[in-house]
Amino acid sequence: MSHTLPDYTTKYKLAKIFGNVDNAELAARLGACSTMDRRGNLIWYDDFEAAAAVKWTIFTDVGATAALSTDRAWMGNQSMKTVTPAVINNSASLTKIFSLPPERRMGAEFMFCITTEKPVIILGVYGYDGTSNVIGGIKYDHNLEKLYYFNSAGAFIELPLYDSLLITTEHWFYVKLVVDWDTKKYVRLIFSSTEYDLSSIDLRTIASIVKKYITVEIKNMAGTNAAATVYFDNFILTQNEP
Repeated sequence: MSHTLPDYTTKYKLAKIFGNVDNAELAARLGACSTMDRRGNLIWYDDFEAAAAVKWTIFTDVGATAALSTDRAWMGNQSMKTVTPAVINNSASLTKIFSLPPERRMGAEFMFCITTEKPVIILGVYGYDGTSNVIGGIKYDHNLEKLYYFNSAGAFIELPLYDSLLITTEHWFYVKLVVDWDTKKYVRLIFSSTEYDLSSIDLRTIASIVKKYITVEIKNMAGTNAAATVYFDNFILTQNEP
């Protein structure tokens, strides 16, 4: 015998119909939100499939909108449609507040689809741990075709960009940012097919005695003086990230 498995097992013997998948793959095939990066333990998710309920606090500048829509979706039947006014730097954003979890190596991920003009997409993770106000985030500027992270001095620093984003087709983009609230450092960023090691980079940290909580923000901001439409889908917040 050339293998060490029992004779009665089918493992490794099937070619077209394979008999073994892990739990994360099984969940993904049954319709779970997380199909891209499956590391970390789930805290909360929103697939934006609720009939009417919006689970976020919405902030909009004058003329901006954010609402559930069946126009487009990464999965299911709908997503969150955000539209900016035709004023540069004006925005529509979604925010959600969470208690700081026990395992503080955390990830925030979502899908987005740009359909018109040149928006700026921002993901921010902000919060307090009892002694500090900690801030992390990334920004994608579609007008400049540049990607940035938010550094410890409060500035956006450019990262190399390897992935093309098209607005003429149904092109959904994946974003995941992982931070470590205990070490006050980034861990990694996944932007579409590219993973960036940010583990040597400090989050912005300011002394504060505010008690523990975190806020996650997803923002669509006009990059030019033209209205920009962005759809968001499948937001996931995780803890215990490797």
